[in-house]
Amino acid sequence: MAENRKTVIERLSDFACGLRFDDLPAEVVQKANDCFFDFAGCYYGAIKRDGLPGITAGIASENPKDESGIWGTGLRCGTAEAALAMGTVGYHLEFDDGISVSGHWGSASIPATFLSVAKSGGNGRDLITAIVAAYEVGSRISRMFSPRLLKKHIHFPCMMGAFGAAAGYAKGQKLSPEVLSGALSLAGLFPVGTYSTATGGASGKGLYSGWPNFLGINAVRLSALGLRGDADVMEAPDGFARAVGLAPMEEKYLEEAQRDLGKSFHIMLAYFKPYPCCRWLHAPVHALLGLMREHGVGRDDIQSVDIGGPEFAMMYDTRTGYESKVTCQYSIPYSVGAAAYYGKLGIEEFEESARMDAGLREFIGRISMRVDDELQAKFPEVFGVVLTLTLKDGRTFRVQQGTPWGPDKPATKDELAAKFKSLTDGVLSIEEQSEWERLYRSGFESGGAFERILELTGRKV
Repeated sequence: MAENRKTVIERLSDFACGLRFDDLPAEVVQKANDCFFDFAGCYYGAIKRDGLPGITAGIASENPKDESGIWGTGLRCGTAEAALAMGTVGYHLEFDDGISVSGHWGSASIPATFLSVAKSGGNGRDLITAIVAAYEVGSRISRMFSPRLLKKHIHFPCMMGAFGAAAGYAKGQKLSPEVLSGALSLAGLFPVGTYSTATGGASGKGLYSGWPNFLGINAVRLSALGLRGDADVMEAPDGFARAVGLAPMEEKYLEEAQRDLGKSFHIMLAYFKPYPCCRWLHAPVHALLGLMREHGVGRDDIQSVDIGGPEFAMMYDTRTGYESKVTCQYSIPYSVGAAAYYGKLGIEEFEESARMDAGLREFIGRISMRVDDELQAKFPEVFGVVLTLTLKDGRTFRVQQGTPWGPDKPATKDELAAKFKSLTDGVLSIEEQSEWERLYRSGFESGGAFERILELTGRKV
């Protein structure tokens, strides 16, 4: 088939499988380092919490084949099961990276990618290249659908994550474009993610990232056996677009998925989270904390907080069910209220003692939400909120805020290192924390770095 007649998944597969480390601009290499380091912090910050040791052990027991290790546990099992466990843990704290209207590619693909490189005897350069390939393929496919899926209240990171995991796993194994495109063509077998699992506080929310890792690996394995879908599954009238209720597939989406391939890298669009909650909550939290710091405001000074945003944000106007940590991590009133009430918003502010505070419950009643017509018109291409803070002395402050630590105002190395340390205090030793940071600052692609990571992640914490 001539090059200009190849389908979108064939072109993306050709690109991913042909990508070399030397093709990557320095800023892309650095961003991949940021993403891997941030995932490691999110993972280790969660590994001992909320029954996860038992869950990881249970997952490992389902396939005790000695293929891959689950970081920090001393457990070894099948690679797909190890990636399932690691993705679930990595997403648990709601602290992992993402790309707007694309996905949570760190937790949804880095486990499959890392374990693949480890299995193939690869090095740090292979890891960085495979991470970039996973983000690129996953994000470009996802963005053909996710802005519209968002309007249908479908959790697109869960639904699209396996595309990235498949690409990362195939790249790490140095497989052919035909095998990868075959795996991507099994798209119709990937999941539909329901937002209610998260907003309702269900314990299975972590599977939003764990399950895509598992599916991506197995899609590649099945493709290698010769079990493949149709190469034009994205273009076909009864293909993936039809399955998710977005048919017919328009040419503009196919063109966008291939535009500037190899020149503009989607990983550069990744954001990081300064707060452990759903990223749609970060803008109002950041806005309020910023106003409070700027004007020396304490919680007792606040009369009311009004938050305007797109209609989609109203889904997060959750005012009950605070017995569940997950519900609170998907609630704008809770997260904004806790940030104001405690003066910060970290992991502790989502623990039971904080959630059940009667004073906080009363304070949340001062917070209101409404649809802002201007912000609605810009969504989902641009997300932001308008927050109005009214004080008891009559003063009023107003600010418009987008998502912090996004591609326009990225987190610095120092900020990511501070986040890593705060997450891993009490989990990793001081020496281990320092070694992780040293490897990050020198580059995970540097000589001997991957072997050192294998040694660190093989330790039981």
